[in-house]
Amino acid sequence: MMKEEIEDIIWRDSRDECSGEEKACLREWLEASDENKRAYKDIRSIIQCGALLKGYDRLDKPLALGKVMKQVKPSPVMRRYSWLKYAAAIVFPLLAGLVAYYVFDRTTENTNIPVIAKYDIQPGEAKAILYLSDGREINLKDVSDSTIRDGYFDQEILFRDKSNTLNYYDSLRETDKVGKLVYNKIVVPCGGEYMLILSDGTKVWLNSETKMEYPLCFGQDTREVKLTGEAYFEVKKDAKRPFNVLMGDARIEVTGTSFNASCYPEKGDCSATLTSGKINLWGDHSMKRVNVGEHAVYDKTSKEITVKEVDLKYYTSWRHGTFYFYDTPLSEITEALGRWYDVKFYFSDESLRDVCFSGAALRNRPIDFILKLLENTQSLKFSIQKDGTIWISKK
Repeated sequence: MMKEEIEDIIWRDSRDECSGEEKACLREWLEASDENKRAYKDIRSIIQCGALLKGYDRLDKPLALGKVMKQVKPSPVMRRYSWLKYAAAIVFPLLAGLVAYYVFDRTTENTNIPVIAKYDIQPGEAKAILYLSDGREINLKDVSDSTIRDGYFDQEILFRDKSNTLNYYDSLRETDKVGKLVYNKIVVPCGGEYMLILSDGTKVWLNSETKMEYPLCFGQDTREVKLTGEAYFEVKKDAKRPFNVLMGDARIEVTGTSFNASCYPEKGDCSATLTSGKINLWGDHSMKRVNVGEHAVYDKTSKEITVKEVDLKYYTSWRHGTFYFYDTPLSEITEALGRWYDVKFYFSDESLRDVCFSGAALRNRPIDFILKLLENTQSLKFSIQKDGTIWISKK
């Protein structure tokens, strides 16, 4: 099993999202060696520390990272799991002398966390609207465990409210008998997220303010979905049927792999970040191959595609319930927070948009927790108004 795969299973296990097969794989991997057990303990430690957000935008980052890693003294196990060195600089409580931070007790309510205002803005949750081919609209938040039947295609869709999952997969379905493709659409609003399993077994996690159109059942020649917003894909391998994600003029082409795709209408680009396998990113008149650990961007205006190596957690941590920022402008941070908490941010001084922060925090915390931490790492003030909007100004 690849280390990226086991890391992913451990993350899902911490959120009680693993299937029975994945739990069995995890047990088998743990029993294989003491080294695996130590690696598991290291990864779980990082997940449990994920409630931290520490801004150290004023620090010499390379120097700070060096000090942290010197104190951590990573074992050979941690060296194998290379992403831990980046996470250590963010979530290990070894920067206490360098930065200010707060920690939430995960089991009891902490009354020492200052509240910015009396308006309680809670984090997002699993919610979405499903549009069936027969014209019906179903608010998935109002549905309990059941089987939804699409009237036009007469296909059963399994819904599980505990895992907040829509499942179209049927291993007995004969794709060569599929005639006209019939589509469903799922829309995830601001303050929401959702997961679905497509008819071929491909898993898709949808982020806030995202919609995706997809066939109830793929045909025998190709697999194709249309995406607006952001989603993480684990594509079922099928060399005979390439999988395509259409994002306006851009297209991601794969056969079986895992990647993050993002293309919000208001943004000037569409992007793909690869965690395993290989993909191609196509534009209007060009194509670039993307390898593991690379982030490819299609510019909607210039029609050009650029590819660069990145820290994968920066682009994929949202799927594991974590915000992850590294030298990130406040404008991008508020964009992500705005979608997840369904709030609007306003800057009293436009220069504040370029103030940068680094840190990590769990997405299941109320927004005042994160805002107070941001306040304490810069001379900023976040004011929650009566209408729920948030104004950012200098102290």
